[in-house]
Amino acid sequence: MTPVPLELPLRPAEATELANLIFDHAERKPLTDELRNRLAARAAALKLETITPHFGSLERDPIHPSAYYLAVDGHASPQLLYLALATAPTSSVFHKPLLIGRMRRLNGPEIVINAIPFGPADRDTVETFAARINPAFYPQPQGARSTITVQQDPPAAFALFRAILKRTGKNVAALAGDYHPALCAAIRAGWRAGYTIASDHLVEIYNAAYSRFCLTVPLTPAGLKAAEERHEQIRRARWGLKIARAFDFELTFDPPASADALRAALEQLREGVHTPQLVGGVALDELEEAAAVARQFQVTLTFTHQNQSAQAIQTIARATAGRFDYRVNSPSEAEFAAEHLF
Repeated sequence: MTPVPLELPLRPAEATELANLIFDHAERKPLTDELRNRLAARAAALKLETITPHFGSLERDPIHPSAYYLAVDGHASPQLLYLALATAPTSSVFHKPLLIGRMRRLNGPEIVINAIPFGPADRDTVETFAARINPAFYPQPQGARSTITVQQDPPAAFALFRAILKRTGKNVAALAGDYHPALCAAIRAGWRAGYTIASDHLVEIYNAAYSRFCLTVPLTPAGLKAAEERHEQIRRARWGLKIARAFDFELTFDPPASADALRAALEQLREGVHTPQLVGGVALDELEEAAAVARQFQVTLTFTHQNQSAQAIQTIARATAGRFDYRVNSPSEAEFAAEHLF
């Protein structure tokens, strides 16, 4: 266990209030989103000053049912609290936790509270949480889902995705950029409904488990050969990292491809077992024809927001029959797009 520093990242008394709340209302009950929401509502009455809890993240320890993990913001840094009965051993999942305190509950046994740094930069801790506590937080291939891929501010993006899901019943969650900050945001938001993380077009991607890998190529024999080679490199790299989860491969053609050229390219890639799941860079003046080709090959067309009008966005939704990926920079752009895509 890590030695106790002179200044703790949060007040032990406030951590105890959270622990009492969780043990009073979650013990011997299934951890559901409804229960997490009730806990969040009750916690609002505690008037905490040094802790902002993210109850969507609340999970039980996989071995000890009376031990819980909860992501919080301390007054100095984000933390992952480990709340357990004193009779339970220290978490075997996370090593060298910081002891916040041992406290006697008013109407229950003694509890122990530990903390582990848990922010976007704490890559190993975030990865361990997904791998050992709940793999539902890992990104997934999007399949036939329509998505809005947001490149900035993952926490705000998940808040918007939840609002869209509640309003329309559609899960459009997708992020692009750095992998671990996106994964951390999913955990803190409690997003277990499935989402995807797309690699940036300009970064090397073999050191992380993205669920979508993106590549821009010209629609030439050399470009298609480069796409096939990259697809094979990704498969080999994931095999070497022992990542068994499926992934999506996205190709963007530059300059944009006509419908006939798109068909020929997809036929060639299919013969080599390198068919992409998503394709961007199609000629917008042949959008309906390109969408028909995409449906034939079970491919999702992707589009990048470039200040398109509401009418142009609605045209994309109609032409693709509601199967698309729409990439934006910010959650505010995503909100504007969602109003006209659905």
